[in-house]
Amino acid sequence: MKNIYKITVSFITLLLVGCSTPSLLTHNNPNLLLNVNNKHIQLQGSVIKTDTDHFGILYLDQKLIKLSDGSLVMYEYGQTEMAYEFATTTTQTIEVVFDAIKSVKVYEESLFFAYQLHLPKGRVLNLIATQTESQELTMLYGMSSKQLDEMIQKLNPHAKPVPYRNVINLANEKNPLLSRWTTTKVNLIPLVDILPPIERL
Repeated sequence: MKNIYKITVSFITLLLVGCSTPSLLTHNNPNLLLNVNNKHIQLQGSVIKTDTDHFGILYLDQKLIKLSDGSLVMYEYGQTEMAYEFATTTTQTIEVVFDAIKSVKVYEESLFFAYQLHLPKGRVLNLIATQTESQELTMLYGMSSKQLDEMIQKLNPHAKPVPYRNVINLANEKNPLLSRWTTTKVNLIPLVDILPPIERL
């Protein structure tokens, strides 16, 4: 009976995956690739710095990338351990990780999100993210508002320009790694929690 239940759950999962087109933001050196509903965006660049972090239940891969136009962006990929998942929504996770005062979601499509984060001292950060399942989160941030507009308009030509134009330029930052992942945030808020038993089958 238990095996029949597992097979049924697996079959339903395959059906759901087969009927949907996930949004994916990936780094395949030297390219950043964004796929949303069969629409593709490719950015060329080179990695100039990498870092990794591990909180026991969460692994982080962080890459500072210099794009072909000379601008800098930060790529971050987070994956939980198998028995864990992100416990909050994409928006909530990002707000906590960046200590944001508020976030303005400027575009959303098929689990792809674009934000302008309001950080302390009146600073605004452009960020895009994809989260196609509860155990993975991918972010790219630091692009100019013009760059963000161009990306969004490739997905939707009718999208309006983002409201805030004076945003953080990572080239001007002493430390361009602006996310603030901490053990306290990961474990005590918590950003990551145990998967419900039914989801581990």
